[in-house]
Amino acid sequence: MTDQYKVYTKVLKVLKETIKLSHSGHVLTLAMMIAGLVTSRKAQLPAVSAEIATDAKDSSVEMRFRRWVKNASIDADVIYMPFAKQILQALSDEPLRLVLDGSQIGRGCMVLMVSVLYQKRALPLAWIVYKGKKGHTTGQRHVEALTKIELLLPANCQVLLLGDAEYDTTEMQQWVQKKDNWDYVLRTSPQIYVQDGSKSQPIGDYPLQQGEFFQRHEVGFTQEASISVTLVGWWSIRYDGPLYLVTSLSNGYQACKYYRRRFQIETFFSDQKSRGFHISR
Repeated sequence: MTDQYKVYTKVLKVLKETIKLSHSGHVLTLAMMIAGLVTSRKAQLPAVSAEIATDAKDSSVEMRFRRWVKNASIDADVIYMPFAKQILQALSDEPLRLVLDGSQIGRGCMVLMVSVLYQKRALPLAWIVYKGKKGHTTGQRHVEALTKIELLLPANCQVLLLGDAEYDTTEMQQWVQKKDNWDYVLRTSPQIYVQDGSKSQPIGDYPLQQGEFFQRHEVGFTQEASISVTLVGWWSIRYDGPLYLVTSLSNGYQACKYYRRRFQIETFFSDQKSRGFHISR
């Protein structure tokens, strides 16, 4: 028995136990695709097709996969969400560390992804794909991605959301602040103005030297001061420059500790791109 066939039979067994699709052939095709992804370590259908343990020609298998991908009656959420729920339930004994991040995917598209941190990996749980280039997107998209993940969360679980400076939108922060059991730590830009008491100034104007730390409470974020946050400035001796964070937590030191976990997602994206499945192609 080949390794490809062993992977395929194990995947098929799990799929049959976990999801229900209207057509049994769809489950078989999905099992073949997953097995091909695992054994080829590529996301491109020709490479995936070449790793399938079957007597059919690679071109025929590839065409079968293309029909499956284009089939409008197949709902990716119905297939994936049972597995995502299992992951979150298994990790919910402790606060769930969710990470927002984006990456180029395919041709002219971006994926905005919500992942959960587990050990030294980020496991993708929900995402949206849109036409666009790398860079900042709208707070509306941030909320859309988080709304998808909210539907999967176990009841009464604690959530901590982490993100870099692309995700410090006031719209998303307002959305999170309204949620029970949710907190966030987000990197922000030193050019953004904040309202600290009666004074309005750029975040980068706060005095901060290497090896130093500061925290300011009840700071109005942006010149409009539409939300109140804890502002943290942190310049570790290990870093070339300072980090500025906005958080719903009152303890700035704890916010820095949590934010260090955010860097684990870089390993995940290298798995998916240059060192792994090359999803950006």
